[in-house]
Amino acid sequence: MSPRQYLTVVAAAFVLSGLLIMLLPLSTSGPNGLDVSCGNSLGAGFDEIDVSAESAALPEVCARLRAERLAWASPVAVLGAAGLVGALLVRRRT
Repeated sequence: MSPRQYLTVVAAAFVLSGLLIMLLPLSTSGPNGLDVSCGNSLGAGFDEIDVSAESAALPEVCARLRAERLAWASPVAVLGAAGLVGALLVRRRT
């Protein structure tokens, strides 16, 4: 396998893993011990009214969880995208 192909495979794995991590659902324990859904790191699947009905502090906890997940998953995806662009722009030696 050439270095260009290797870089393409690794970069694609980084992009896919970063996107997958962003889309995985988050949850936290409520005051009654049951899991409360916080949606994913992009905010999809999060219902603030239902979460605040459990406890007034849970929307802030969910927001912090989403921000932390997004803070380390987005650089993984961006690094992979940069690697893909780099692998596509590098010319082959003839």
